[in-house]
Amino acid sequence: MKFIRISSKDDYYFKDAMEIYKSSFPIFEQRTLKSQIEVLKNKEYNCSAICENDELIGILFYWKYDKYIYIEHLAISQNLRGKNYGSRLLNEFCKNNKNTILEIDIPADDVSIKRLNFYSKLGFKMQNFEHIHPPYRKGYEGHTLKVMSFNKDLSDEEYHMFNKFLNETVMQFSECKVQG
Repeated sequence: MKFIRISSKDDYYFKDAMEIYKSSFPIFEQRTLKSQIEVLKNKEYNCSAICENDELIGILFYWKYDKYIYIEHLAISQNLRGKNYGSRLLNEFCKNNKNTILEIDIPADDVSIKRLNFYSKLGFKMQNFEHIHPPYRKGYEGHTLKVMSFNKDLSDEEYHMFNKFLNETVMQFSECKVQG
């Protein structure tokens, strides 16, 4: 499994990675194409095409900040789901990135409960913080999510540092960026 960084809209995998992105997340959880191209220039952001045998199997978009990794978006190509790629990808990724944080929908239906179980089996622990992810696009409200952390509980300070990074850095690359 190869993690290939995409740093420009002209990179080989960019268009196909954006197709996986658009088909895997609701519109309010997606950047506009313009914002996505803009964020590629940020050194803390990593837009990765995940490939095996030169085939694009998924995407992993994440941020490096302080001593943490924040997985913003992770998706496997629709025709390859259920074949253990997501587990393999995260196991490999977390070997070298122990301080990983991600967000999931509140476990309230079969799909969200399945997602919680998936991450839990891989070593992620659900945190008890009240967390609202800001909207990426105008016309949408922030939405309540649960924070998960790989193999550890976050302290209040660690969570607040993550939330500050999310609001002040990550969301600068959205239609709803904070005006200075």
